[in-house]
Amino acid sequence: MAETVVAAVKIGHEKMELQEFPMPDVPEDGAILKVEAAGVCGSDVHGFHGDRNTPNIMGHENVGRIYKIGRVAERIWGVKEGDRVAVEEYLPCLHCEYCRAGEYRHCLATDASANSEALRYGSTTTEITPALWGGYSQYTYLPPQAVLHHMPEHVPNDQSALALPIGNGIQWACIEGGAGPGKIVWIQGPGQQGLGCVLAAKIAGADMIIVTGLTKDAERFEVAKQLGADHTIDVQKEDLPSKMREITNGHGVDVIVDTTNGAPASIMTEAIEIMTRKAGVYVAQGYYGKIDQFPLDRLTRKYITLKSARGHSYASVELAINRIAGGKYPLDIMCTHQFGLKDVDLAIHTTGGTGEPGGVHVTVNPWLN
Repeated sequence: MAETVVAAVKIGHEKMELQEFPMPDVPEDGAILKVEAAGVCGSDVHGFHGDRNTPNIMGHENVGRIYKIGRVAERIWGVKEGDRVAVEEYLPCLHCEYCRAGEYRHCLATDASANSEALRYGSTTTEITPALWGGYSQYTYLPPQAVLHHMPEHVPNDQSALALPIGNGIQWACIEGGAGPGKIVWIQGPGQQGLGCVLAAKIAGADMIIVTGLTKDAERFEVAKQLGADHTIDVQKEDLPSKMREITNGHGVDVIVDTTNGAPASIMTEAIEIMTRKAGVYVAQGYYGKIDQFPLDRLTRKYITLKSARGHSYASVELAINRIAGGKYPLDIMCTHQFGLKDVDLAIHTTGGTGEPGGVHVTVNPWLN
């Protein structure tokens, strides 16, 4: 009897269904990954709504073992059956200038915002052969353009699935934001991406790390402190500008990283106006919508650099894996929940704060009953 693969498939607005798919044939330049864990990203919470790209297998923070591999892929990737790898969400062309610089996130072939036919894990429909384009599945397909990273054997599955979130933290806080010695860093949002930024800024040697969030983020604030945050602010209970002035002795912050994916536009304009120091950097990941009367004059007069936080480079993920594997940081406190395929909807709700309480980094284990 031919092998089959069980996957949790999104079939509509907040609707998941377990389905079986045939195990794909393995081409000479491709492979099959046996998924050990798939992290639930905040973008999955947003993607769970509506019916865009349905049906599809979600999950793009994936780690597992090479189950089957073609002869050419084995030579090109430098991996063999049984090897443990983390897989980036991008499925780039591997030939353009961005790919050759390790900036796969910018490649048109994987950029869904600019290419309606873009491919990437977690958001590609199952109607595209061979259907297995997501981590909420027992196995997923690795085409020739898949981007792999070796994952050390000793790292637990749930911590291994932090490779991309912590890679984002390194990219956004350090590479884009310039967090480091002498810098005061303000991180907006204590979700897994924000906590990745906390860890990255701490490792980089930032003088002060401030994390802001909502009342519901109380448990995440505690995790942020254990990872290196010096101050946390509940913006629903405290006046943010006055609290910032108090904490920074009126100096303001050097680096702002917005990981909220939905902060009010007023936060950006207020930060530019009164909270950011001259020559500061604002790294914006959220979707603000239209901002009326954007304070461009203040941005330029204060010599503030506005950057976009969009995914990660290959190098950032490699750095993240090295930090995870080193075992110096209490990453276990981030890893709060694991769910099986039948409970993927609950995993997504838990990440979004509407499922089980206390969710920070939530993973799906396809082999968990």
